Amino acid sequence: MSLRYAKSNNSLLRFVIKFSLAEMKNPDREYCFGKPSQKLFLQEWGSASKPTILLVHGFPGCAEHGKLLTSTVHLSDFRLISFDRPGYGRSDYQKNLTPLKLASQIKQLLDYLKIDKIKVLSVSGGAPYAMAIAFLLKERVEKISSVAGVAPLTIRNFKFMNASQKKAWMLRNFVPSPILNYGLNRMWKSGLNKIDDFLFSGLENFSLADQIVFKHPDVGPALISSIKTSLQAGPAGVLHDMKVYSKSWGFSLKGIKCPVTLWHGSADDVVHVRFTQDMNRRIPQSKVNMVPAEGHYSLPMNFRDAIISDLLV
Repeated sequence: MSLRYAKSNNSLLRFVIKFSLAEMKNPDREYCFGKPSQKLFLQEWGSASKPTILLVHGFPGCAEHGKLLTSTVHLSDFRLISFDRPGYGRSDYQKNLTPLKLASQIKQLLDYLKIDKIKVLSVSGGAPYAMAIAFLLKERVEKISSVAGVAPLTIRNFKFMNASQKKAWMLRNFVPSPILNYGLNRMWKSGLNKIDDFLFSGLENFSLADQIVFKHPDVGPALISSIKTSLQAGPAGVLHDMKVYSKSWGFSLKGIKCPVTLWHGSADDVVHVRFTQDMNRRIPQSKVNMVPAEGHYSLPMNFRDAIISDLLV
């Protein structure tokens, strides 16, 4: 386990000037995989002959997050597979899904695609599922990069949660599920525009780095569009993830044998660095890359080339 600081090099300025919608690529392939009621929707970029990176999106999110990574200078060096987690976008909701059950489905997918080895890139709330994939698939996962990943949001970590996370934790643990489901379903029925207002009304409360991301003329709308797509099916995915995050994930992080790089921005006010530090203590072959001045949303955008380069090594 190790900790180091990555160089920032005024990446925010370069990001605002260089990043454009034209750099993002539409998927080369789209398809569904799985049994009835367990369907996963997937998008792919790149040649099947290249090393495979599996992207596990954040909370909320969908396969379209992969499009935001296709502006990388390393795009020709790997095959990217991104998918809607169950309950989001076009993937079926699975009531009793756990991180390990999803990992088992990913194993079936890789067997079907005849992919022996993968590298895993997870963002924020994708961390539990990425770690479960590494735990279950063992040597088939060569490396993980987790960007601003969450650790279990337990009572022990309560003081490190932000206001929204504390509210979500209290709702999920103390409000009866039927009442919580009813409230969120009413919000969904009022329309995605109101959900958009609910999620992003407090933009001024984000870090400066993240405000720049959401105000960017190409990246901001693309990011919000992907989040709206993820929520079109209703609140089931959100409710399920809230349940997963609020308790033990069902496996030991000590059982992850591959190298893991944990990326975190020093200006991240969405996921506390304590969660990254917790995972770093438990995962045998882990290192932390702390990036000065980067926020929760800016880090995977501004450092996408460095993150992917580290993953491909």
